[in-house]
Formats: sequence, structure tokens, C-alpha cells
Amino acid sequence: MTVLIGHRNTVVVGLDGSESARGAVRWAAGEAARRGACLRIVHAELPLPMDALDLSGSARRALHDEAVRWVESAIETAGETAPGVGVQVRIQVGSAAALLERESGSAALVVVGSRGLGGFAGLVLGSVAVTLSGRALCPVVVVRGDDPTPDGPVVVGVNGGPENRHVLDRAFEEAEVRGTRLVAVHAWQPPLRTARIAESVGIVWSELDTVREALISQRLDACGDRHPGVEVTVHVVHGSAARRLVEHSAGACLLVVGARGASGIRGVVPGSTSQAVLRHAPCPVLLIRPLAEQAERAQQS
Repeated sequence: MTVLIGHRNTVVVGLDGSESARGAVRWAAGEAARRGACLRIVHAELPLPMDALDLSGSARRALHDEAVRWVESAIETAGETAPGVGVQVRIQVGSAAALLERESGSAALVVVGSRGLGGFAGLVLGSVAVTLSGRALCPVVVVRGDDPTPDGPVVVGVNGGPENRHVLDRAFEEAEVRGTRLVAVHAWQPPLRTARIAESVGIVWSELDTVREALISQRLDACGDRHPGVEVTVHVVHGSAARRLVEHSAGACLLVVGARGASGIRGVVPGSTSQAVLRHAPCPVLLIRPLAEQAERAQQS
């Protein structure tokens, strides 16, 4: 089917000709089909160096012809993955991160691969995904994992912040639309000094885990009322949130985490947890920025 584009009824995918980007196209095409949206393939052609002499225009034509070949191949891949999904294309000279950021203003989702054209781990992650996670006006998916598990659960990180409700709502929606269960992971570790004091007065950590699990379950119940068909499993664990999320996302179809600037610098880089899972998660990662930050960025754009 071909869907007419309405407000935020488009899944945008960044293309750079790499195998990782081809995987992102496959994932984005499937997501567009699942949501009845249009797929928009976006490629940023490399600008020529300032001192490059291209009087005949041959260098620019060569870069453009290469871009067209990549896009044509991506369209074929999308058609094989999700026949009938409407596809649009945008090719423009400039920065990939800047182009995708502009596209995010009218998109439901922006999807990128986790490796760049050169094959170096983190190449796209460093220059595009990190920038988008701090500046995009919609959620961002970084497609990780050589072979994503479509029938696995959706995993979501749960913390105590008020902005986490927005993340949980989206995680429930993702599990519902995929017809799968939701695994909620809350990781915590008390400061060393607090732990020593607690142990000296006989505090049992398992009892605190039970209290935390009850509080997390209450928060999840509030979101679950809007998605009654989603089965939820709660895990309260000790240790690094990033490490535990990576562990629990083995075999997952999607990992959902909140993303906000580190060290109080909003809109610049994602926090330490989201940045770590972007580098190590075995499945696609969906980054959700707080609504207030998205609204702030929209006003600046």
C-alpha cells in the first residue's frame, strides 16, 4: 500500500552505502509497513574539499551517480522487505547529521546504522547517531546486531525520573504493535559508604529490591492500563544500568532507553547509559528524548 504523508507519518532512514546502512533500510522498511507509514531514504553526498578543482563537474557527477546507485539498491531492498510500502528519496550535498536532524522535524522516527561506510565500529555512531540522539525532534533508532530477533521481547530501562514515563509509554506501544512482551529492567547500586552503613545495621538488600520492584510495578501498571494486552516482566538488579540492559537485551527485538545530555549539557551528547548501550547492545536501540527537550529544540529550529 502507499500511504499519503501526514504529520509525522514518515520513517526516515539514513543511507551511506555501507552494509550497516542496508540493514537499517531493512529495519526501517519493516517498521514503516508495521505502522502504515511512508519510508523516506535520505543520503547526504560528501561535499568536495574547499581547495578541490572540479571545473568540469566530473567529481560531483561521480559522487552523485554513486549516491543514485546506493539509493536504487536501497529501494530494491526496501521493496523486498516490505512490498507495497511507499518510498520517497532525498539526496543532498552536506552533513549527514544536519540533514537527518532537519528530516526529524517531520518524521515519526529516524533510523541509522551502527557502522559507517569504512567499516570502522562507531564511525556513524560518533558522527551521526550521537548528534541525532541529542538534537533530533523525534525518536532515533540505531540498528545494532547482525540479525535482529523480530519475535523477541521489547526491553526498556526504568529509572526514577519523571521523564521516564514518556519512555515507558513508548516501550509499551512498541511491544503492543509487535505483539510481544515487555521486559522492564531497573538497575541500582547504593554508594559504597551507604552500603557499608546499611550492612552494619542489618539491612537486607533483597528487602530493598522488593520495595523497589513494588514501586516500579506501580509505575508500569499506570502505563499498562493503556496497553492491557502487553505482558510485562520486571527485573530489579544490581550494578551498572548499561551493563544490565545489554545483558537483558540478548535476544530482544528492541531496546528502549531515555536519552538526555550528559553532565547537564542538554542537546549535546546522550547520557552515559544510553551512550554505552548504543555501543554494546546486541539489538536495535530506540532512543527517546524527554518531551520538554524535543519542544525546546523545535522552537530553536
